[in-house]
Amino acid sequence: MHKLAPGSISRLQNLSTLGPRFYQVSVYMRRLETLGLVAATGRSNPASDSVEYEITDAGRVELEERYGSSPPAIKDD
Repeated sequence: MHKLAPGSISRLQNLSTLGPRFYQVSVYMRRLETLGLVAATGRSNPASDSVEYEITDAGRVELEERYGSSPPAIKDD
């Protein structure tokens, strides 16, 4: 497992549940891509300097090993 910033974990969770998404090119996304946890789909939006990413199988395994098969439920008090 890799040490990931909370924002990176959140992005992995979003990609896992919502499917491919556009994110601005950033250090966080480059690191996730280098680690093989996300992959660029090939689509981009030059106007907003963003690229579409999808989670890889390795990214799904990383999430499952850290957090189980589903994200923790939010309690409503």
